[in-house]
Amino acid sequence: MSGQYTYPRLTEEVEHNLLPGISLKRLDLFLEGPYNEYDLSSVLDRIRLDDEQIVNMTIWSAPGIEKVTFDEATPKLKGDEAKPLKKGDLIGGSWGQHWVKVEINIPSRFRESDEPVVFEFDPGCEALICDITGHPLHGITGGPNSTINAYPGYVEDRRIKHIIPREAVNQGKYECYIEVACNGIFGIGINGYRHHEPDMNMKYHLARADLVQIRSAAHALKVDFQILKQFVRSPQGDKSPVSRKALKAANEIMNVFRNDNDRLIDETIVQGREIAKNVIGEGLNDFEDDETKVWAIGHCHIDTGWLWRYIHTQQKIARSWSTQIDLMTRYPEHQFTASSAQQFQWLEKLYPTLYERVIQAVKDDKFHPIGGSWLEHDCILPSGESLIRQYLYGQRFFQEKFGWKSNIAWLPDTFGYASQLPQILRLAGIEYFFTQKLSWNNINVFPHSTFNWSGLDGTNFSELQQGISQNKNLESTDQCLLLFGNGDGGGGPTSLMLEKLRRLNSASVKSPEVPKTKISKVERFFEHLKEKTQGGKTLSNWKGELYFELHRGIFTSQAQIKNGNQTIEKLLRDLEYFGTLASLTCDTYAYPKSQLDEIWQDVLLNQFHDVLPGTSIKMVNDDAKEIYERRIAQTHILLDQALDVLLPQGDGEVTILDGTRLNRSGVVELPPGLKEDKITTQPGLDDKVLAYYTSSSGIGTLSNPPDSATPSAKHENSTYTLSNDMIRLTISHGRITSLYDLMSERELIVSGIGTSTAGLMLYEDYPLSYDAWEAEVYHLKMGREVMFDRVEIVANGPLRSTIRTESVFGESKVVLYISVDTTAQGDIPSIRVDARVDWHETHKFLKFALPLDIHSSTATYGTQFGLIERPTHRNTQIDQAKFEVPAHTFADVSEAGYGLSVVSDDKYGYIVEGNTMRISLLRSATAPDPTQDRGHHKFTFHVLPHRERLIESGVYEKALGLINPLRVRRIDQETKPTLPITFTLHPYHASSDGVVLETIKRGEDDSANSDSSVIKHKTIILRLYESLGGRSKTTLKITGLSKPSSLKWLNILEEAEMFEDQPVKWRMTDGVVEIDMDFRCFEIKTLGILLE
Repeated sequence: MSGQYTYPRLTEEVEHNLLPGISLKRLDLFLEGPYNEYDLSSVLDRIRLDDEQIVNMTIWSAPGIEKVTFDEATPKLKGDEAKPLKKGDLIGGSWGQHWVKVEINIPSRFRESDEPVVFEFDPGCEALICDITGHPLHGITGGPNSTINAYPGYVEDRRIKHIIPREAVNQGKYECYIEVACNGIFGIGINGYRHHEPDMNMKYHLARADLVQIRSAAHALKVDFQILKQFVRSPQGDKSPVSRKALKAANEIMNVFRNDNDRLIDETIVQGREIAKNVIGEGLNDFEDDETKVWAIGHCHIDTGWLWRYIHTQQKIARSWSTQIDLMTRYPEHQFTASSAQQFQWLEKLYPTLYERVIQAVKDDKFHPIGGSWLEHDCILPSGESLIRQYLYGQRFFQEKFGWKSNIAWLPDTFGYASQLPQILRLAGIEYFFTQKLSWNNINVFPHSTFNWSGLDGTNFSELQQGISQNKNLESTDQCLLLFGNGDGGGGPTSLMLEKLRRLNSASVKSPEVPKTKISKVERFFEHLKEKTQGGKTLSNWKGELYFELHRGIFTSQAQIKNGNQTIEKLLRDLEYFGTLASLTCDTYAYPKSQLDEIWQDVLLNQFHDVLPGTSIKMVNDDAKEIYERRIAQTHILLDQALDVLLPQGDGEVTILDGTRLNRSGVVELPPGLKEDKITTQPGLDDKVLAYYTSSSGIGTLSNPPDSATPSAKHENSTYTLSNDMIRLTISHGRITSLYDLMSERELIVSGIGTSTAGLMLYEDYPLSYDAWEAEVYHLKMGREVMFDRVEIVANGPLRSTIRTESVFGESKVVLYISVDTTAQGDIPSIRVDARVDWHETHKFLKFALPLDIHSSTATYGTQFGLIERPTHRNTQIDQAKFEVPAHTFADVSEAGYGLSVVSDDKYGYIVEGNTMRISLLRSATAPDPTQDRGHHKFTFHVLPHRERLIESGVYEKALGLINPLRVRRIDQETKPTLPITFTLHPYHASSDGVVLETIKRGEDDSANSDSSVIKHKTIILRLYESLGGRSKTTLKITGLSKPSSLKWLNILEEAEMFEDQPVKWRMTDGVVEIDMDFRCFEIKTLGILLE
């Protein structure tokens, strides 16, 4: 069969393969380099003007650094404070807020062509283009593209072009307004270092203010050429056909290109595009789901607070999301996903017209809210109830604003994962989870990309965390999810990214090497994945903890923020509990639902994954502390109002109130000046008064202490001892040399790893990178014992005996008040340590170490709603990576019949290495906050030796009592110290004594109807969990409550549908509501009680 070509018998041709080195390096000369007057970049514009008669600009600079609205700024732009602005001027200073009015006179020659006309505005920083009504049009990202350790052009976040509407071009005039924010997309790190403190003397150079008519075909060829270069860089190199074809095509484009005159420019650009089509094809293809390999979705991860403040994030949201709305008008295939109810709420309040356009894009199935949480929260440090509220508030917001709830959890950048997260998410109606942070592990490569994750209780759901080139589960699926767009500092997808995706889409038809790619919503990807893997059955399973092998310093950094978080969490629990009781027993008391919502939303805001972990700049940290201070004060007022209803204040009996409702007794600290003459008291620290109390069902009274356990402190030569009937602690030669269990006749302190005695340890702390984030394994080899320079007895009974120690090192001083209390018979003894630290170190890590005569291959750590076991040995690299681990409430090491726990309320970094237990106290990183933790600190931790292993010891309940503060008030003489409604758990047997009633609150829908003052519902919501990892049966008894109309098991969104086939077993017995409950290990249950 004859074809178009014949094969010549004779030839003089000398065609040869490309010389790879030269032909590859040559490609770098076409778009930039020394020949920029002759390469493609020289012909991207048809016309460019920057005449001040063409572009007239006026600027008004706000006096402070707070955001100024359009309505506030426009009158200023007409006043005396406004100034002319021209290209080349400086705009500043750091974090400054400026508004620019732009008036453009468009010459008639711009109308001679249909080519787009753009206004290029490059202030070197971030900006927002608005129309003449103040409606945001799109963001501006000035300055060069961000740098990162990859090939040039890897990050393409620069956006300076504003397309002028054709109508304005035809009219010859155009006006707009620009909000200029003097910060880069990644803040303003000093000396250009992104993760360092801000440069507070920054000014930006207005590099562009040009009117340009672009040459569209040249811009298109530029993208073609960039794609060809990316193909050339294929990891397969010479073995890749598409790579070799792309190299040849790119060289041929350079061979034919000429810029001698406009005719040659246009002709050779057309030729170049035809050459490119031989490799990348043309047209947009909608592939079937089964043949699609890469599911792409536009995304813009905006850190809610990090190297910029919350107020700057609000601006970043408007810039980023308006840009996506703009792109959707030009790229019909574009779809975009955004998380965080908080960010949508800010947009609705601050940019209402843009919010309306976003809502329309949501309805058009173009803009996809995702995640279901209030924001992209930290998983490690918030309490379990806080994690629940992230999804309670987030999902309710999604339902109210969008008409549906998300079924995908979205935490791409969080620093670790709570082991109860699978259960919490499924109880929030979520089936899928996306993250990518596990790929950051710095020791072990996580073995899966797409897998099922089972939490502590066995709850299972699907997780995705990696892309196609590194897919570790090809036996199950060869598909992946691609998030494209600029993140962290915002920006999102650009037109360049969408142009490249179009070419990748068409190139996949030309070459099987290029994976078939299409833009699609995330939910569609996960649903397809579920079908392809038979509901997840063919995916690998990962059970238990997903330990993140990086950012271990976050358990300790910014101690005051961590303290503020746990303080407000406990205050809110108590307010909800006592507020619920007050609202059910007093018609004149209104449950403070709206105030609670506002407070909770601020608490959830500060739990963002760069704020609570302590990895933000000082300005963010100061904002977070101010929020805690204000909200803690507000919550105290609201709590007092509830308590005034239940137990009015007066000159009667001192009453103890306990939001945990535990059966407990011990020494309580009364406020200064508050004491009882009829009982034994003792002066305490900070002018407080010590007394003995007993409490149950949420209320208690003061009493005299038991006679048999009076504590004592003794001093002989250089030895100091503290003791009661159960425990004795000895300090000798500046260290704790002995901790002796008198009941078991057992010495606990022996020589251990890094120390032979117990006490403070100071470590050099120089991580490889990410200063505030990291603690590296080698710091444990760089520690020394900190001696007690001074030791003295400061209290000697009858309730508490205390030894004061003082250690001075560097520029710092640590004072420890080490105490033992009078203890009831059968109680677990504890050593209390109150620390007062004046901390002024740099790159140091302060810990407290206990080398113990206890042998175990594992240690147990508290976590949200449960426990985690981790190794004490370092047999494998996986074990070695866990040299600093997070814990809530306590860490414990136990052998058969005996153990010891260290308990703390706001310290989260622990480790048990061999026989040595350490709790991390303070760090002193210098970036991004150079003042991190410098100053005064007050904190408390406890050492609890105990009989039996942790599970059988009663330590869990004891620890809850130690870390949860009691509320103290003197009540009216006519008021009895009782509560109108009580809640008590009655386990069937001792092995079932692991159920904790965590939360008592009113229902989310117990609010006044918007059309009347009628209350729609009156419900009580109870949250319980099994804490010890076993099956439990218990009966909850509620006294003082009228007969409920119904009881239902609910999910954490307070919906009953999930448990319709699981009726609550309950009855009324002599006026007491009795509810029988079964729990599997670490199960979380939510009970709704609907009242008449």
